[in-house]
Amino acid sequence: MKIRIFVTLFLVEFFYFSYAFDENTFFPKNLQNKGIKKIIEKTFDQWEVISSFNKEGFLLNEVNFYNKKIKSDYKYDYLVTDTLLEVKKVDINKMENHYVIEKYYYHKSGQCYKFEMYFSKSDTISYFGDNFIYENGILTSYTKGNFWQKKHGTLKKIIFRYNEKQQKIRELNIYKTDTTFYFYNYNQQGKLIDYVKESNDKEEIFSGVFCWSDKILNKVHIKYSNFDKRGNWTKSYFMTEKGKIFRSERKIEYWE
Repeated sequence: MKIRIFVTLFLVEFFYFSYAFDENTFFPKNLQNKGIKKIIEKTFDQWEVISSFNKEGFLLNEVNFYNKKIKSDYKYDYLVTDTLLEVKKVDINKMENHYVIEKYYYHKSGQCYKFEMYFSKSDTISYFGDNFIYENGILTSYTKGNFWQKKHGTLKKIIFRYNEKQQKIRELNIYKTDTTFYFYNYNQQGKLIDYVKESNDKEEIFSGVFCWSDKILNKVHIKYSNFDKRGNWTKSYFMTEKGKIFRSERKIEYWE
């Protein structure tokens, strides 16, 4: 039986690479959060996250509280060129200079073809992604992993599927014999309203969240609702066999 901790604080599970995705490509030039000044999110399990953005939509600061005590205080710095995006994330709440650097490499067309991730006190690439495949300008698959996985031929393959509006509706994460499925559903305004994660391994348990039922612990369904005038969700719920359970609520401030 495998127990997997599920990250509950964010819109989607970003695995290790916390800042790089929109619905279709790696780190778009038109940022999803453009126009948002601050998001304050409070969760069912006593976490509170305060995220601050600049006018272009870049995340500048993220403070995480648990039971009103600061657990982390991340500052973000960026280096942006036509062919490279470098993101440095520093936790200023730690005594040591702990940081993560993510690098995203682009063709002149704007399509990402490689990313790398480094941790503090190391010049060695810890995680990477490559073999990016696009169809009609939309990312359809890539591989990710670390160098041990590459050496042993066990990289994880990520596959995307889209609807006629080019919205991501399905994602497969394939690692050896394990496959994790992700499903996405949108409202008429094109906003994400349902996110479902399910493993093909019936023995797997997603921990830290409310799963579909007491017997089906390898499936999580999140519903986003109460959209504001700008079209952003302000409440989310876990959907279960017996009904919905509160997950989080957000207060969003916008740049004028």
